[in-house]
Amino acid sequence: MLRSPEGFPEEDFLPPDEQMTLDRAFEILRASLILLPVPAAFPAFHSVLATVLDESLVAYRAGDRKTGAHRLQDFQDLIFERPDADESIGGK
Repeated sequence: MLRSPEGFPEEDFLPPDEQMTLDRAFEILRASLILLPVPAAFPAFHSVLATVLDESLVAYRAGDRKTGAHRLQDFQDLIFERPDADESIGGK
């Protein structure tokens, strides 16, 4: 996502309708949420991740690359359980 919201490289082996786009990248991330185990102490885990993804996508679409990138970093931090990750969403 460091290439977002524009600047995804055009892959010469893919037809135009299969090239990576901002929307496609976020669709892939959203579809992958089901692969993540839900921590027993955080039953709303998938819901929170989806919300953070939505906030990132909205920011990118609005041209706010900084907020989009920060929310995407929050998404990553939540997945990899950084101790301070929950602070960005107001606590668990």
